[in-house]
Amino acid sequence: MAAGPRSACLEAARAAERKHDLPEGLLVAIALAESGLHAHALSVGGRAYYPESRAEARAILAGAKAGQPVMAGCLQVNTRVHAKAGQDWPLDAKRSADWAAGYLRRHYGDSGNWADALRRWNGGGPNAMKLVCRVEAKLQVVRPGNRVLGAPPCGKAQTARLRRDAEAHLELAQASD
Repeated sequence: MAAGPRSACLEAARAAERKHDLPEGLLVAIALAESGLHAHALSVGGRAYYPESRAEARAILAGAKAGQPVMAGCLQVNTRVHAKAGQDWPLDAKRSADWAAGYLRRHYGDSGNWADALRRWNGGGPNAMKLVCRVEAKLQVVRPGNRVLGAPPCGKAQTARLRRDAEAHLELAQASD
């Protein structure tokens, strides 16, 4: 039986962490923050989709209007920037996680700091710190006590909500095994 989209994302993220020597749990935490650990997740023009199959995701992807921002897959790869016209590789959990882990590792190589690498991952814009806070909260569910992101100044109420969300999505992914 094929793995569901959540367990496929979880397995792919864990394998890519090992392959690219990322801190354990970091890529899983990013996937939790970006897609809720969903291999076929899409954000098209800011609207979220969680199709159950890659075929359904491809159809949504094909229907995206030119110029609309499109983020796809387990790690929400920007298809307009990183995938060539019409390519749907970000919907393949293994390829997406492998690409994302390598991309993050390169940013870490440039900065020597995982929080900086994550901010660069997000384009370094004004929302980058929000992503660091989201990933930090998720990381504390995946690998409690792991402080590779330092101690970002994140709100306690938001962090608590993000942790509960991570617990629920991680449980769903693990139940699919």
